[in-house]
Order: sequence, then structure tokens, then C-alpha cells
Amino acid sequence: MIFFTRELQDGIQHNSGWERKAMREWDKRIKFYRRYQGLIGPLIPANVRRLCRESLHDAVVVSVAQRGDVVTFVMDARGSFGGWRGYHVRLIFAGVRSRIRTRGLVRQWWVYNEVHLSSRAKFALHVLFDTDEMEIEADGLSIKRL
Repeated sequence: MIFFTRELQDGIQHNSGWERKAMREWDKRIKFYRRYQGLIGPLIPANVRRLCRESLHDAVVVSVAQRGDVVTFVMDARGSFGGWRGYHVRLIFAGVRSRIRTRGLVRQWWVYNEVHLSSRAKFALHVLFDTDEMEIEADGLSIKRL
């Protein structure tokens, strides 16, 4: 994560000791990230832009698997704060450039994500989970409500 780091996420939590300062920094980074998204948006696949716009904030990983260059997540978004609230969602990343560590992701919460350009693929999605982080460099994303 570049804009929304684990340290900053921890800082905005109640009783962090620097919550107000962290919130000011968070708000500043949201503005920078939105400008950044506006610049790179035309170069990012439509479904990736949709994922960023509709958010899976606080969705829970039900399952995750990688087979070759395909990574599939099933997310329980019933309690999430995004556009898929009330549903389960399947994310299928195609053309994934490297092996991702899937062990330990089941039951983690998808907290935030950032999209970036990649020199090896059409996009790089950075995901901050409640206790983990990952980067998925891929060429495509399919999203299906279940």
C-alpha cells in the first residue's frame, strides 16, 4: 500500500494515541489518491475501476485460490460498507503475474485497496486486509454477485 498504509490504518483507530493527526493525514491522502485515480483511470480496466469505486470495505474472505495465472476470491460482503453490501461476490483475477500467498486469508477482512499501474500487467491491485497485505498484478478482473 502506498497511500493507505497499515501504520496509518492503525493510527485512525480509537485510542491509537494519534487519532486526530492520523485522520488529518488520511483525509489528505484520500484527496491525493482521488486525483491519482483520475489520472490513471483511463488506463485501468473498467471492472478494476468498479471495484475501487464500489469498495469491499469490511467484506470477509470466504475462499481464495490460485490456479496457474488465475486467482479467485469469494467475499462475504453482507456486512460491508460498499456497493456489494448484502451479497457474496466472486472476484476472478486473470493473467496474474506471480504466485500470491493465499494461506491465512480466509476469514480476514478486506479493509482497503488501491489500484496502480504496473510495468508487467494492466494493473496492480494492492489490498490491505485486517492482518495481511498483498499485491495482485493482473491483466483482467471479473466480478460477479452471488
